[in-house]
Amino acid sequence: MPLNHVALTVSDRERSAAFYAEHFGLSRRLHDDEHLFILCSDDGSVLALSTGVPPSDLPRTNHFGFQLGGGDAVRAARERFRAAGIEETEWQDDGRFVRVQVADPDGYRVELYSF
Repeated sequence: MPLNHVALTVSDRERSAAFYAEHFGLSRRLHDDEHLFILCSDDGSVLALSTGVPPSDLPRTNHFGFQLGGGDAVRAARERFRAAGIEETEWQDDGRFVRVQVADPDGYRVELYSF
């Protein structure tokens, strides 16, 4: 059973929506009102964004991830993140398992990986 969606509390929904559209392909709005944006991508990924105060001290292990088709795709995404000035929080490349983790505008950790 595939995971259907992730919901986040963010300080600025428009800023977060733009970030996830540009860097993760979540560019279609399924729902948009004064309380909630629901974004989706062509592959069926769904992200809900509500306005509020994001948690300030999440443990580094709290994150969500997107699986890519190979290590080269992760490495290319890492270069795109770096060129965009996005904060990298973790990197691993042992030749088989490749992952990059970055911080979104509110500090949530998002991972791209392949194995």
